[in-house]
Amino acid sequence: MLLSDNGSAFQADFAQTLEAYGIERWYTYPKIPNKMNAHAGRFNRTLQESFVDDHEDLLFTDLALFNQKLAAWLVFYNTQRPRHRLGQQSTLQFLLQHLPECQRWWTHTSTCFIHTPYL
Repeated sequence: MLLSDNGSAFQADFAQTLEAYGIERWYTYPKIPNKMNAHAGRFNRTLQESFVDDHEDLLFTDLALFNQKLAAWLVFYNTQRPRHRLGQQSTLQFLLQHLPECQRWWTHTSTCFIHTPYL
C-alpha cells in the first residue's frame, strides 16, 4: 500500500509502475494534505534517523541487503519498539491488548525478524 497526495506529477508512469508491482494506492484528502501527511512525514523522519542514516552506504553497495535489513527493521519497529504514546508498549502489544480481534498474521512477521535482524 502507498499513500500519496493527488498531485499529477509523473502520474501516468507512476500509476503504471504501481500496477506492475501490484501496489495499492491510497490518496490523501484534497485540500488538507498537511493533516494526513503529518503522520507519514513523522514516520519518514523516524525511518531516516533510526535506520537509513546507519545503513545509507548499503544503498550504493548492496541494495538487496539494504532491503533485507529494512524489512527486518520494519518488523522490529512494529513488534518490539516501545512507544511512549502507547505506554511503552510496541504497536503489536497494544493491538493485541486493546484490539484482540485484529488479526494481522503476526506470527509470520516475528519469524522474519528472527532470521534477518536489522542490526
